[in-house]
Amino acid sequence: MAYVVIPPRPGEHVRIEDGAALLARCPDRLTRIAQLSSTSATQFAATYQPLLVRWAAYLQWLPDVETPGATLLERRLQGAERMLIRRQGLILPFGTEPERAARDADLWTFAAFSVALLRRLGTALAPLAIALWSAQHQAIGQWRPDLHPRGLASIKNAVAYCVYPRDSSAGAEWTLLAVGALLPEAARHWLWREPQVMAVWKRALIAPTLPAPLQPLFASESRDGTG
Repeated sequence: MAYVVIPPRPGEHVRIEDGAALLARCPDRLTRIAQLSSTSATQFAATYQPLLVRWAAYLQWLPDVETPGATLLERRLQGAERMLIRRQGLILPFGTEPERAARDADLWTFAAFSVALLRRLGTALAPLAIALWSAQHQAIGQWRPDLHPRGLASIKNAVAYCVYPRDSSAGAEWTLLAVGALLPEAARHWLWREPQVMAVWKRALIAPTLPAPLQPLFASESRDGTG
């Protein structure tokens, strides 16, 4: 049975948890993701797993404003799993010679997976104001993604948060700042070794429209905030 988390109501205090504890609520989905990634256990542990843990710590149970009653963590994990299912047997980019496609297959899969988690995070979170609280129940300000790009769990003395609608969602696009903080070093080097894949990946993280090579994987994800 799937574990369903109800996002916090405006003003409701929620305890900040580490990423591993958050992900422990959905072990079956993580098992399926590991299987669908079609990568080795060593590679998964070096790239997928640390990204997932950091990403979960970043998002906590923040709501998905596009889907009332759902959290961003829940919705994006679902989208990532669906993307990996579509990835099975699909050559990326379309028309690539088989030898090159086979060589880069694992990297394309990881790049698409990380896009499913991280795409346009700044846009997704811009409508939210997130207030922070200490263990003494004292307000310690609001989360500023530009100053704390690793998320709520990285903020000194913050043990709880509450969420309010923001009056204005306009502001700087800080998705790439968050990606830089959350991406494991092994994954960064992996992408750097293949400039073609990295160029598509970077565009996909922030562009309003997905680059053509990734569009078949996210054919219906516009409803989920990843397309």
